[in-house]
Amino acid sequence: MTDNFRKTKLLWLGTNIFMVVSMIIIGGITRLTDSGLSMTEWNLIKGALPPLNNDMWIKLFDEYKKFPEYNLKNSSMTLIEFKKIFFWEYLHRMWGRLIGLVFFIPLTFFWMKGYFSKNEKKLLTAMTLIGFFQAFMGWYMVESGLIDKPDVSHFRLSVHLITAFIIYTLLLYFFWNLFTDVKYDKLYNNRQKIIKSQKTNFLISIFLLYSTIIAGALVSGTEAGLAYNNFPYMGEGFLPPIISSWKSINLNELLYDQGFLQFIHRILATSTLLFIFYTLIKAKKFNIFLGYEKLYYCLFAMIILQYSLGIIVLKLYVPIFLGLMHQLGSLIMLTLLVISFCQIKKMGLRSPILSKNI
Repeated sequence: MTDNFRKTKLLWLGTNIFMVVSMIIIGGITRLTDSGLSMTEWNLIKGALPPLNNDMWIKLFDEYKKFPEYNLKNSSMTLIEFKKIFFWEYLHRMWGRLIGLVFFIPLTFFWMKGYFSKNEKKLLTAMTLIGFFQAFMGWYMVESGLIDKPDVSHFRLSVHLITAFIIYTLLLYFFWNLFTDVKYDKLYNNRQKIIKSQKTNFLISIFLLYSTIIAGALVSGTEAGLAYNNFPYMGEGFLPPIISSWKSINLNELLYDQGFLQFIHRILATSTLLFIFYTLIKAKKFNIFLGYEKLYYCLFAMIILQYSLGIIVLKLYVPIFLGLMHQLGSLIMLTLLVISFCQIKKMGLRSPILSKNI
């Protein structure tokens, strides 16, 4: 690969990463401002045009009035207030379409020019399929809030969110490995065992973080963050009432209970915190972050900050700005973990210091 090809691919991938991050932020604002159900139709071409005059705005507002969110929650809403929530959902959809163009047009050109290796083609094919699934999930999620309840399904919301994080992870993994395209000599077997164990620890950390994000989406989708706002207690005890009451309950009750969903989020967040601490301690012992100490300290500080922010958001009854910062914090955590995983395959592997701890 020539240096120009590599730089072109990096620019393309970096642009897509920026756009996906922006999309996650816009999506978070859309959710926290309850704007997601303001557009009641899905039209790929016609829907790209915003209302251009007052008559068009009135027509859209009249359409919105036919659905549960207006009738059950926003019956006193004015046209001016409707315009505010419409803005975020419109921006969310248009930004998604723009991401599609920025990704697929260069992808087609680069593919025809032979810019990609066999493994890169497999990764890009996977990203393409996941991207189509994400577009489908966006509308499938919105549709669930247009039937009889003024809220989207928290299950569909969680799938929609985690799919965005998976797309981001794949883009970042591709970008970082291309950005640090360095080859090292073959390792001795004893070093390979240490690197393998560290890679496993970081993969488990990423999996736990994904699980916590999914649980957080379930909490957001049911507004469970407003239910129990003391910590570490939930009301008068450590367990949510649905569990501590010891009554006979079924799975369906649990999955719709605000207290239970918030409890699961707390458990997963704490498990993620503790396991990442363990992972970092083991990585430090074997000098995995040798030459990348800033990455180590950023990870250590960020997991503490993210956990603390979650408690603060809970106690303050989920203010929009802090709620958005908490979601962005999970994205930063994921970024640091993915970069660490990529670097484990390359950093410290040729360092004699690594062998001293074996």
